[in-house]
Amino acid sequence: MIKVKTIFFLLLIGLFLNNCGYTPQYSKKNYENFSLEITSLSGDRDFNNYLEAKLNPYFNKEKSDIKNFKININSIYEKNITSKDSSGIATEYELKVTVNSQINLDKNTKEVKIVEKFYMKKMGDSFEESNYERTIKDNFSSMIKEKLMFYLLEMQ
Repeated sequence: MIKVKTIFFLLLIGLFLNNCGYTPQYSKKNYENFSLEITSLSGDRDFNNYLEAKLNPYFNKEKSDIKNFKININSIYEKNITSKDSSGIATEYELKVTVNSQINLDKNTKEVKIVEKFYMKKMGDSFEESNYERTIKDNFSSMIKEKLMFYLLEMQ
């Protein structure tokens, strides 16, 4: 009896979500109208590699009727100690990435500054901690890519 109720409930939710007209806010159809070109990329190498990989699908589209944005990106990655234990060993870090970008479209220029923060506790294993920090950098790049896309759509 519980399985029947669960299946019925899932089908009901599926029908409501399918027929409500929901569309994602940043659907891909909005991103087909422009092309990106990164003219300068400086700052933290790992973060910049993640961000460039996220922006790669928007590079050098071969259509004549699309807008071509040129972007200068400077990233600053910081890992600051926010708390220490009684012996002076760090127990918590603040990870912060600041991206200063200049977006050019023809003669229209916009300066954009995006800041993302994350608080991380110190792990016992330094290898696991560095892997976790790389994952956070990758997540930062995804969030900053979405915010950059928002500014690009706003400039169109």
